[in-house]
Amino acid sequence: MGHSYHQAPDRSGQPSSRLTPPARFEWTRQPGTGPRAYILGNLAGATVIELGCGGGHNLAHLVARHGVTGIGIDADPAKINRARAGYGHLPAIRFIIADARRYLATAVPGSADVLLSIFGVFSFTDAQPILPGAARMLRPGGLLAVTLRADEHHDTVVVLRRR
Repeated sequence: MGHSYHQAPDRSGQPSSRLTPPARFEWTRQPGTGPRAYILGNLAGATVIELGCGGGHNLAHLVARHGVTGIGIDADPAKINRARAGYGHLPAIRFIIADARRYLATAVPGSADVLLSIFGVFSFTDAQPILPGAARMLRPGGLLAVTLRADEHHDTVVVLRRR
């Protein structure tokens, strides 16, 4: 009755079929809550890299609805295969199987406008070895946007701007 349920992600390890990008960017574990993607500013033409992209849903939203070029990085081949199967048809998106730290260390300096980690790399590893690579890859004025679990029921969204 007027409720909209968020479909649980497919965790079977099998690639999903071609998907339509989500209508909303989801920052938190509570679908429909949290800020909209507009807190990242005007993204048209931006290069956005998601570190720990999982199934690629948020990145696909940004590519389809905000005109970004998206690169999803995840060390889990099953997640990358699922993301490619679901959203690989989008013209400005690609998914790479890679360790985030190594990817950041070898990427072209200043080549990203936004780095995202929505329950991604910063949720599973120590941030200290990741931050220098993130700072190196972000262009001046670029954003690092991270969502972390604050506790069992709350999440924290942090957006930092590189000088």
